[in-house]
Amino acid sequence: MSDPQPTDNLNVIKRWKEGKNARNSHESLWCKDDVLWSHHHKIGHRTKAGVCVVADLTLDDAPLTYNTKITLSHIKLAKRFADTVFPQLVCESSPLFMEELPF
Repeated sequence: MSDPQPTDNLNVIKRWKEGKNARNSHESLWCKDDVLWSHHHKIGHRTKAGVCVVADLTLDDAPLTYNTKITLSHIKLAKRFADTVFPQLVCESSPLFMEELPF
């Protein structure tokens, strides 16, 4: 299967909500396999039950050279379509936003 055709940010979020893969033309926002990414930050997860969870990240720990403004705008847009929003502290301890399970 080929990569999805580029679309705008709003439609990337809508397709993520539907469980479909999508990306924007700059490849700064994309969803693949139920995960929503902004740059290299996981900002959303769609569960097997179809519940869309967005990580309300602060990005305080991002390098000074990193432009957090774009990722924060992606998070703000995704929050409009999320079923629930996890604060950063919850994301840091949730298996949905961990690379590995903690056990």
